[in-house]
Amino acid sequence: MSYNEYQIKEIVEKIGKNDVYLPAIQRKFVWHYEQIESLFDSILRGYPIGTFLFWFVRGDDKNNYTFYKFIQEYHERDKYLNEIAPKPELKEEIIGVLDGQQRLSSMYIALQGSYAYKKPYARWESDNAFPKRKLYLNLFKEDVEKEDENFVYEFKFLADAEAKKIDETHLWFLVRDVLLWGRDPKIDEYYDNLLEKTVLSHEIKEIAKQKRDLIKRTLRILHQRLVIEKLISYYKVEKPEEELEEKPEEERDFLDTILDIFVRVNSGGTVLSKSDLLFSTIVANWEHAREEIETLLQTINKKGDGFRFDNDFVMRACLVLTDSPVLFKVKSFKKENIDKIMKEWDSIKTSVERTIELLVEFGFSGENLTSLNAVIPIAYYFMKGGKTDDTSKNEIRKYIVYALLKQTFGGQGDQVLSNIRESMRKTVSGGHALKRESFSLKELMDTTKLPGNRTLKITDNDIEEILEYTKGPYTFMALSFLYPNLRFGQVKFHQDHIHPASSFTDAKLKTFGIPENKWKNWQVMKEQLPNLQLMEGLENESKNKTPFKDWLDGKDGKGNPNVSDRAKFINDNYIAPTISLEFKDFEVFFNKRKEILRKKIREVLS
Repeated sequence: MSYNEYQIKEIVEKIGKNDVYLPAIQRKFVWHYEQIESLFDSILRGYPIGTFLFWFVRGDDKNNYTFYKFIQEYHERDKYLNEIAPKPELKEEIIGVLDGQQRLSSMYIALQGSYAYKKPYARWESDNAFPKRKLYLNLFKEDVEKEDENFVYEFKFLADAEAKKIDETHLWFLVRDVLLWGRDPKIDEYYDNLLEKTVLSHEIKEIAKQKRDLIKRTLRILHQRLVIEKLISYYKVEKPEEELEEKPEEERDFLDTILDIFVRVNSGGTVLSKSDLLFSTIVANWEHAREEIETLLQTINKKGDGFRFDNDFVMRACLVLTDSPVLFKVKSFKKENIDKIMKEWDSIKTSVERTIELLVEFGFSGENLTSLNAVIPIAYYFMKGGKTDDTSKNEIRKYIVYALLKQTFGGQGDQVLSNIRESMRKTVSGGHALKRESFSLKELMDTTKLPGNRTLKITDNDIEEILEYTKGPYTFMALSFLYPNLRFGQVKFHQDHIHPASSFTDAKLKTFGIPENKWKNWQVMKEQLPNLQLMEGLENESKNKTPFKDWLDGKDGKGNPNVSDRAKFINDNYIAPTISLEFKDFEVFFNKRKEILRKKIREVLS
């Protein structure tokens, strides 16, 4: 590798002329607009902006790889993914960016395009919420470092209307205009033209004259940094001339070399996560992987109340569902495994989507799904043709609750997935199939060996832990089993404090005459499972801060009882029919309901 330099203007022009692309191994652009503004402040201050790694690809060699274009007009909602570069467009020699994508993308957007991000409080669905913004520099900002500021120069992405708002502290200059100047610009003329072409009040013009030296100095530095100085320092990677006429299998070897360089460069810090690197491996060998994976993630994450699935989940699911080695490392994504994923992709997508739809039916969302890995065995079941009759659905529901409550995938997740898959399948001619077409949690518990002698079975010790869980995802899972007849896929249910949380402040406890030595204990107990129930959202809001006994015996604003059948409500919510519901007797209520829940949980989960 050899060391070279470009000016910022030069590299931006090369991107615009389609001389520079992003190899498929690169992740998508992720920088926030404030990061770009900070980058340009660093450039003007003369701070180092890091080195770059460029891969020079020549001749027909470029057709063996997949490249993407840089984003020019970035839109937070509608255009945040790079377009694939049609191979007929590629020139005789192109540059692939192996390291420095985020910085170069930021420069290109700032100097040749725009950045549209959502206005505060605006609706995501509204097109007007995303005005097109270009990068401006405030020429009235004093170029001195202050203790209460993180920047010296004030760069801002502004819509056209915002850039016209000029006052005694702000005079905005469109940064990209400096690229049109020659190598030896006449700063005095540009200063004069700026004042003539910009609509300024008499008062602002006077301020501009007073700040003449500051404005000229700022413009001169901006031009120097972007047009004159060679700030893009890069290392050059290229295939030797004698290796350009290689066979397909040798191309694969060179791709591995490029990928290895990319991994080494990007794994030294926190630039890329492990899943980013694995994603880079698969897209380097599958031309449409990026679009396919992104589309799948958008689809499943929008289901129900929304989920938070990521590349990591999709790639691990690909390995499990195609019966490939589950070990989550780059070497697991070998060429033959990736070919298998490509061939079976439609089935993988369908199985994953069916799984998420079932989770929605069970009442799960991104808020309470505490392990993404726990979902993958369900998708494997569907991938291999498993039935979806009521019995199997109930067993699957029990499995996901068991796995999440037991935190089965909390450690050694790859090994756990491998062992569960092994328990579910049998070897047949040419591959693997399910041991049985219906889902059986008992069979899974009896045959799966988990690391550390763990088990999927719910023990008495587990039940005691469940009873002490505080309000959150795990209590929701337990309650979902205690309220099996609720329509989770159709109605939004909330976890409700039976005795309202507002009653447990120090002041309220003192008012109720509760001994002070019990306050901390009661404040812990109020968040635990024995004081929680599931209620529809509107019903929960109506109950709100009302003392439980008053609400239970009271009426709504229309004169109707809050509870139509008091005895049924008491029974359905596992409350002892003869126990006192007065707040002063909360401790007795808590312990009695805990006893009832213990028996019921043992009945439904053991």
